[in-house]
Amino acid sequence: MGKCSYTRYKWKCPEPTWRGSEKYCIFHDRSEEKDLELFKQKLKEKLDKKDYKFRGYCFPEEEDFSNWEFEEYADFNGAIFQKDANFKGAIFQKDANFKGAIFQKDANFKGAIFQKDAEFRQATFRNAYFSFATFQKNADFSFATFQKNAIFSGTTFQNANFSRATIERNLEFTPNQINKLNLRYAEFLFKGHITADLTETRFHRADLENVAFTDCTWPKKIYEEIHMKKERLTFKELETIYRNLKQSMQRHGDYSKAGDFYYREMEMKRKGSDSKKRRIWLELYNLLAGYGEKPGRTALSSIVTIFLFAFFYWGLNCLEYPRGNPEFLYGFYHAVYFSFVTFTTLGLGDIHPSNNLGMGLICCEAVIGAFLIALFVVVFARKMMR
Repeated sequence: MGKCSYTRYKWKCPEPTWRGSEKYCIFHDRSEEKDLELFKQKLKEKLDKKDYKFRGYCFPEEEDFSNWEFEEYADFNGAIFQKDANFKGAIFQKDANFKGAIFQKDANFKGAIFQKDAEFRQATFRNAYFSFATFQKNADFSFATFQKNAIFSGTTFQNANFSRATIERNLEFTPNQINKLNLRYAEFLFKGHITADLTETRFHRADLENVAFTDCTWPKKIYEEIHMKKERLTFKELETIYRNLKQSMQRHGDYSKAGDFYYREMEMKRKGSDSKKRRIWLELYNLLAGYGEKPGRTALSSIVTIFLFAFFYWGLNCLEYPRGNPEFLYGFYHAVYFSFVTFTTLGLGDIHPSNNLGMGLICCEAVIGAFLIALFVVVFARKMMR
């Protein structure tokens, strides 16, 4: 008998070929003529010796590793599970390597515990069940493909990496705990449901069109904005991230959160603008109305304007009173009243400007008042319609 010709990343299988194949050992032979009894026997011998090196193995039948305790490094790199793979309740004391593994049926990791790093990079799942699994270190699902259901309900993560992962059908991501989450370049082709603490989540270039974020914990500023230098992101890229999040919220009916993301989007637009005039205009728009999202700012601006012009009228002696000049505080009271009716363009009362300066101030306040009132109506109506 010769040696198995299977290779993977410069690694060569040391096992001898079996009698039914001239090229492969019993573990790497993918033919239908594979001796299942011999495969089971050889696999049992490895497990009895606590040898968990299954790189590139082809498992032809349902494999039951439920509640199994892997005391050493578990290497399933490039393994193929042609039937269901059951790792329910399994404990991986060392690193678990499922890089490039292919699960052609169900992959059941419910309640599994990964005490060290777990690598599922480039793995392909048909149905993946990780409910109530615990990842005590890093969980790497980058470049993984989930063809149908991907269930992560009640899962505990420390650092989960789904960068460039592809979810072709349904994702349910409702972990019990998660500290860091990487969704950069991830694709959600059908639908996804996420309920999680997203304080330290990275979204750059993720396709979030089909993702519903429900009852998530959001930071005031996303992780990538806070660490934009470390992440090597520009204001333009951050603007795009916030726009994608805003559109996802709008699509799924969360208009309040969509407004928050719109505000951050406009902030990134202002900070990243090359035009000084545009930056000044956006800063003014932010101060007056919070980019159309904060009617309270418009109301506050109106109050400040009324009292500011009242102070000018009173301090510069721009008004003529019907009964002569009133006392100190009473005069300011009349100035506030006059400023209010001028701001609202009502024009009531018997107080008049006493000089050209007063006439100019009245014209300015009337124009500003008309603008701010119209702005408040638009902003307030926009919020209420949502």
